[in-house]
Amino acid sequence: MVETYKTESKYLVRCIEMRDGTLFKSVIDNKNAIKKSVTPEDYDLAWLQSKEQPIVPEWKSDIRMVDLFSGTGPMTLGVIEAGRATGVNVIPVFAIDFEKNAAINYAYNFPTCNVINDDILKYVDGELGAVITKAEKNTLELVGNIDMVIGGPPCQGHSDLNNHTRRNDPRNQLIFRVVRFVELTRPRFVVIENVQGIRHDKNHVLQTAEEYLKGLGYHLHENLLMASHYGVAQNRRRFILVATRDNLDFDLQKYQRDKMNGVWWAISDLVANGETNTFNTSAKHSITNQKRIDYLFDNGIYELPYQLRPKCQQKENNRYTSVYSRMHPDAPAPTITSGFGSIGQGRFGHPFERRTMTPHEAARVQFIPDFFKFSNTLNRVALQKMIGNAVPPKLTYIIGLELFR
Repeated sequence: MVETYKTESKYLVRCIEMRDGTLFKSVIDNKNAIKKSVTPEDYDLAWLQSKEQPIVPEWKSDIRMVDLFSGTGPMTLGVIEAGRATGVNVIPVFAIDFEKNAAINYAYNFPTCNVINDDILKYVDGELGAVITKAEKNTLELVGNIDMVIGGPPCQGHSDLNNHTRRNDPRNQLIFRVVRFVELTRPRFVVIENVQGIRHDKNHVLQTAEEYLKGLGYHLHENLLMASHYGVAQNRRRFILVATRDNLDFDLQKYQRDKMNGVWWAISDLVANGETNTFNTSAKHSITNQKRIDYLFDNGIYELPYQLRPKCQQKENNRYTSVYSRMHPDAPAPTITSGFGSIGQGRFGHPFERRTMTPHEAARVQFIPDFFKFSNTLNRVALQKMIGNAVPPKLTYIIGLELFR
């Protein structure tokens, strides 16, 4: 077992077995009852509920990291936690995202990082294999030496939910901006995240990117990960390509859990927190949708009958039975999207209350801990977009573990 857990005094202790056979220990306050045996789920829940980011007394080494298409920073957060688990001080030095709110909130959480709200094409504009451009020279001076590059290029063009330009969307080409940046900086580690549909892009962008990375001397590791298999209370599938300069023995199967966490595991303590701000309250529902929610509870059911759905869904072969439904408390949530505030956008009804999820609950289901801050200036639409578009940090955590240990 790479990960083992125990208690020491008032702490939960996580021990990671390094590749050289030594153990590295990281701790977290145990706010719940002291238990003789500690499970990975105990440690994860304590981390999710932490109001302050856990620290490490000393570091063994540093990693300078860049996050391209950073969003609000959940991928960075997962890599940093992997560093805490292995004694590696992960330092985010540069991040860029086109969405203003996301970039601002990234800087809010990682204040020492140089965060840019702009189009990446202004900073990485050269073609693969081309002579370095003036803009790229300026970018390299800005970022300095880099050990790790992570990035999640916009995935909407590959998404199965996109019925318009699926597999043939100009945004699908943005993966080459990550590859070009890698060509310029030659980091030790590269992590590129996307939806599984990227493998079927009509222009074969993934295959082209992989061949180019191989040509640069990188060893590649493809990973199709279901978040619920690694402790996240959500069935969210993501494709993650890992490239390393060294030929590592890279295997994520060892981190899979025997037990899947349900929604209630992640959010049960939030029901009575008493906060009434936007982050901790659900969206208001139309009269019709509130009646639909009430019907689910009045009848003790989880899926709305066909006759109570909109006319377009009143067919027995309706593919979208999860829409207008509520979550099962002991099962992982469905994929959280930016529409989690509406029961008409998916199975987003709360398991026990007559409403949809709050942004705080959705963040927990996305494996985003309480110490990760969301600005009070963000409105509900911005919060839902940021949280719904996030990559669960647990996925980049397990990748970071395998790279750093």
